[in-house]
Amino acid sequence: MTRTAPPPTSLRLHGDVIRRLRESKGLTQLYVAEVVGVTVDTVSRWENNRTSTVKRDNAQALAQALEVALEDILRDDEPATDAAAPGPTPPRPRRRVVAASVTVLAVIGLVVWALWPPPPVRVQAGRRLPAYAPPGAVVPVVVWLRSEGSSPQRVILREQLPPGWSLVSSTTPPDAGPTPAGLVRWILTAGPAVSRLAYLVRAPADRPTGTAYRVRGEIVTPGRRGKPMTLGGDTRIDVEWVHWADENGDFQVSDTELLDALERLEAARALGVDAAEVRALWNAGSYRWDEKGERFVPGPAP
Repeated sequence: MTRTAPPPTSLRLHGDVIRRLRESKGLTQLYVAEVVGVTVDTVSRWENNRTSTVKRDNAQALAQALEVALEDILRDDEPATDAAAPGPTPPRPRRRVVAASVTVLAVIGLVVWALWPPPPVRVQAGRRLPAYAPPGAVVPVVVWLRSEGSSPQRVILREQLPPGWSLVSSTTPPDAGPTPAGLVRWILTAGPAVSRLAYLVRAPADRPTGTAYRVRGEIVTPGRRGKPMTLGGDTRIDVEWVHWADENGDFQVSDTELLDALERLEAARALGVDAAEVRALWNAGSYRWDEKGERFVPGPAP
């Protein structure tokens, strides 16, 4: 009987391909190192072909960070440096058959256990996005996340901003981007308690009112077979002459809208957004857009 060797545990990386993929996606060596869980020097050695082989787990994590298939970053000119598969098993005396079978099953079990991917990390996450944004205005966006596990888990948040929108600032600086296409990525830690990331975006000033936009996002969790999870919560924002705290667009900031706005501003406090304007509009009962001053002011609704 011939035993089949398990997949090689060490693989040969193609450094030139890795560097080209990383640079084409606008990623830094620091970002890749953080995702894979290695040092920047290790990533540099991979890209410069100064390391002959790499562990399969690291190679798979690297492919996930670069968003490509594992085969795309491997050399195909030489096999990995694992030992050759064992040859045919010589005949054994009958009294040793049972012991040999148990040994083989144990080896197979260990191989399966080593290669079987860990269960994906379950993370809950969502986005709070204003319903409206005036042309050229800056509005706050809040993303919350929580891990269902008992220990913190590292995740990647991907936010795809709509065309014409720009990132102004963030409570946690992005680890990659924004790209010319508007993709922004953060490496975050999700723990048992809810954590929040707040960022400010500017609406396009040259687009007509009544235009609807979509913000799309994903959460990437550890795991060799893990698939990105679509970020839940709000996705649509309309460009209108309506204050971002006015969720239903009736030119009034109600009590519930004020509380919701203050909660979001608390998450964005480090970004210097002032709550005084929202409180003034709420206290006045209604508001309007002052074209001369280019701001919202208390007063009769238009």
